[in-house]
Amino acid sequence: MRKLLSISIPIGLLLCVSTTFAQVPDDGKKQIVPIGAITQITKKADADRLPDSLVATPKKHGLIRRIFDYFDRSNVDRTFEKKIDWSIAPGPSYSSDVGFGLGFLLAGIYRIDRTDSITAPSNISIYGNFTTKKFVLLRFSGDNVFAQNDRRLSYSGAFVYFPGAFYGVGYRAGKEGYAQSLTTTMGIFRVSWCSAVAGRFFLGASGGIDYSGASYTDSGMVDYMNEIKNGEKPIPNGELGELFELWQEGRYDPMLQDPFSNYIRDTGDKPNAFNTNIGLFAQYDTRDITYNATRGIFVKAEAKWYPKFLGNTGRNFGRFTLTFDAYQRLWKGAVLAYDLYADCTAGNPSWHMYAKMGGMERMRGYYEGRYRDKRLVETQLELRQKIYRRHGMVGWFGLGQVWGTEHFRWHNTLYTFGVGYRFEFKKGMNIRLDYGWGVYGNSNLPWDRKRSSAFLFTASEAF
Repeated sequence: MRKLLSISIPIGLLLCVSTTFAQVPDDGKKQIVPIGAITQITKKADADRLPDSLVATPKKHGLIRRIFDYFDRSNVDRTFEKKIDWSIAPGPSYSSDVGFGLGFLLAGIYRIDRTDSITAPSNISIYGNFTTKKFVLLRFSGDNVFAQNDRRLSYSGAFVYFPGAFYGVGYRAGKEGYAQSLTTTMGIFRVSWCSAVAGRFFLGASGGIDYSGASYTDSGMVDYMNEIKNGEKPIPNGELGELFELWQEGRYDPMLQDPFSNYIRDTGDKPNAFNTNIGLFAQYDTRDITYNATRGIFVKAEAKWYPKFLGNTGRNFGRFTLTFDAYQRLWKGAVLAYDLYADCTAGNPSWHMYAKMGGMERMRGYYEGRYRDKRLVETQLELRQKIYRRHGMVGWFGLGQVWGTEHFRWHNTLYTFGVGYRFEFKKGMNIRLDYGWGVYGNSNLPWDRKRSSAFLFTASEAF
């Protein structure tokens, strides 16, 4: 099975400067003067009286010391004194699928009204990654929280150029593990607005745009295997030779080697798909912080419509999602977080609009999209423990299933478990590095015999 491993090492390069003031007498009156100015005046007077060899010069800290000082101050809440409090963490990255690269994380928190201490702070984060195998990712997201927490504007978007793989639609296709190389260019944008109608109960509207363009080629494995069988080609060594032996034993089927080509041929779907939607949702939210809650619950039910007149590759279809999250403090520094998520599609969606399991938030440890279908249910329980100052650890366990083109069966349930490290990058906002595991792949396929696993690096909690 392909693994999506992403390891990034944050290295801050920004400096913070603050100004302090003092009171000095001036003709019997008090006057506010920057302390820095007093220091300069004193130093100048001393310099006039002392030899040059005795005049001390200010000691400058080195780059490493300044980096440590920057991160030491980065989690101080400055939202009451700054329009927006930014921090950046650039660094190298590595992925087994996309190679070495350079990534960065830019995060900011702010208050729309800096005199309001009751309203939760708003946030924005921007993440990018560029690798040696031409993988490109630019992603942003944010929440604007307005006065008294009674209105909220949320948005997110991404551009992705991904030399990845397609496994097919349905649980069986994901389990079989046949993957066709698929280079996908994706553009995504989401926006939603909600307003409180009674206490913490909100009603809102949403909209979204999705584009996916696919570039692919057939593997030619059917013709290749037949040529070997007919003696037109010698039996190769290595993986291809093993595949030929597995084919002869009935454990490998070259007809399944190109699942995307087969899907496009069987369904008549288009490789390039453009989808837009409009939706309505209701939510109840008592969380203390939207991006790193320690108490409260969050419930959201949303219905989206993808009408033909807005594009949607000449079809109508709909989607319903349900999210339930709960957070409870246990002992000092510990939070127990629970998440339940359901995604159901009605009609015939485009190939990239099926509900997909895996990724950075749910069922971590699975290649996102290996398991996809019309319906999906996932649940996870995570224990978050602060260890020392700004450092913390998490552990989680989750279950999930996809169905729709096939019947629901309990024994098709998949599991995930993992651990993660947390660093409080901004006040209440963590950098997270997670490592998750899933089930084993198809033991008959040489590339799919290991357990599914993934490294993940991003900002904010998974849910």
